[in-house]
Amino acid sequence: MSLNFTTFDVFTTTPFRGNPLAIVQVPAGTQLTQDQKQLIAREFNLSETVFLHEQTTADIQARTARIDIFTPYAELPFAGHPTVGTANYLLHHQRPGSARILMTKAGPVPFQEVEPDPELNNMTGAAAGASLAVAHNVHVHDRPFAGTSYAQHPVVSIVNGMTAILAQVPNIAALSAPTANLVGTENTYTAKASLDAGWRNGPVMSYFWVDLGFGPSSSSSGTDGVRKLRARHLGFREDPATGSAASGLCSFLALLERDDGGPLVRRYEVTQGVEMGRQSTIRVQVTLDSSRTGIEEVLLSGNAVKVLEGKVPIPAAEMALR
Repeated sequence: MSLNFTTFDVFTTTPFRGNPLAIVQVPAGTQLTQDQKQLIAREFNLSETVFLHEQTTADIQARTARIDIFTPYAELPFAGHPTVGTANYLLHHQRPGSARILMTKAGPVPFQEVEPDPELNNMTGAAAGASLAVAHNVHVHDRPFAGTSYAQHPVVSIVNGMTAILAQVPNIAALSAPTANLVGTENTYTAKASLDAGWRNGPVMSYFWVDLGFGPSSSSSGTDGVRKLRARHLGFREDPATGSAASGLCSFLALLERDDGGPLVRRYEVTQGVEMGRQSTIRVQVTLDSSRTGIEEVLLSGNAVKVLEGKVPIPAAEMALR
C-alpha cells in the first residue's frame, strides 16, 4: 500500500526557493507506527515531513486537521514551516471540511488566509498565503551552557521541545561565518540535557541573526515599521527557513524591549536561507499583553508553492529503525 504526498516550498512564492516540505496524506483507517512515519520522513530527508490525517466527522465539525511532524530523526511537537506549509495546502489546494485549526502535539494552531499582495510577483499565479496563531509558551533558559564559548547567548524555547540558541552577530559578513550548530551537530538531539528542568525535550539548535533595523516589509512599498532581520539556522544541518526559531527570536525581542515605550504589537520580517541559495521570507507579529509582562499572541505568516506530487510506499511493519 502507498500514500499520496505533495511537496511544497514554504516561505516563498518561487519554486526551488524557501524550505521544502513533504505532506503525506494518511487515509482514515490507516494506522502508521512511529517507526513507519520515521522511516518515511528519513526517505524524504527534508527538514520536516508532515503526516496529514483524513478528517473524521468530529474533525469536520470542529474544523480541525490532525497532523504529525517529523524530522529525519525525531517527531516534533510544533514547527513553523510545516504548519505554514500545511495551512497553505489546506487553504489553497485541498480545502477538506474547511479546516481552520491544525491539531499539533503542542496544541491547536488556528490559521487563516492571507490575501495576495498585487505588488508581489508569483510565478504560479496565486500569491495568497497563510497566517497562523503559533502555539507558544515562551521560556528563556537560565544560562544552560555556562562555561562554553557561547554561554553569553540567550537560549529560548517557543514551546517545550523547540529550543534555539539566539546568537546575534554584528553584520551580514559575520552571518556567513558559522558552519555548525554551536552545541555540535552531533549533539543537536542530546544537548537538551543541559536545559532547565521540565524543558529537557526536543532538539537544541543555533539561530544566528543580524538586526537590520526598521523599514518597509517585502510586501509593502512604504515604510511600515517592520523590524528587519537576517538569519541562519543550524541544527543537525542548515535549514533555509525556520518558523519556530523566528517566532522564538521575535518573541524574545518583544519581551526584551517591552519597556521601550513602543506599541504592544510588534512586527518582524526575517529573511533566511540566502547563503543556501533558498531565500525565504518569514513574517512574525508579536502582541504583548496589556501589562507588558508576557505575550498574548504570536502570528506567523508566509506563502508556499506546490512543487511535486506522488506516492510513497508504507514501510513493512517489521522494518525497524537503525
